[in-house]
Amino acid sequence: MRWTQLNPMLMVCCVGLVILLALSFVNFQEQTFSVLETIMQWLMQLPIVGDRIAQQLADEGSEIHVNTGDFKSFVLRAWSITPLGFMLASMSLSALFGPFKPWTLKRKLLLAGFGVMLILAGLVFNYYANTQNFNGGASGWMLNFSLISLAVFLVSTYCLSVSHILLYLSDTILTDDTVENANTKYDLD
Repeated sequence: MRWTQLNPMLMVCCVGLVILLALSFVNFQEQTFSVLETIMQWLMQLPIVGDRIAQQLADEGSEIHVNTGDFKSFVLRAWSITPLGFMLASMSLSALFGPFKPWTLKRKLLLAGFGVMLILAGLVFNYYANTQNFNGGASGWMLNFSLISLAVFLVSTYCLSVSHILLYLSDTILTDDTVENANTKYDLD
């Protein structure tokens, strides 16, 4: 249940990173083309992915149409698969290394704030690295970058708080004393 509450935070953080990567790609096109060529060569060597990419490249006249239904379907699939994957990963890590000690909410929020500050610093760096690519004044762009970062932080704060509350409820409800008291009270043994 906790991973379903963390999923919006993960998606919003990914959107913030995509914005940062898109700005970096626009500002540093010459450097990123060589990196993209290397990645494409590596992807072409993968068995399933390489065949699909080769097929798409062979159909030069084909067009790709994406509508809102496709986007909604993608988001719902991601919403259902991502928490399951993270839940399985956390269960396997707990099985391998033992149960983890949960972080405090303050520590989680500080880590989220640090990540948001890195995104904001990256956006500001992109602006000042190549200001001629941006229309308008610096104050308008800094407001946009700040609002993007604030939105990421607010969603992260909400998701981490709800997840922390769910962890607290899970721990208090499922402690050994509570289970033993319930068994004796209702004769469940």
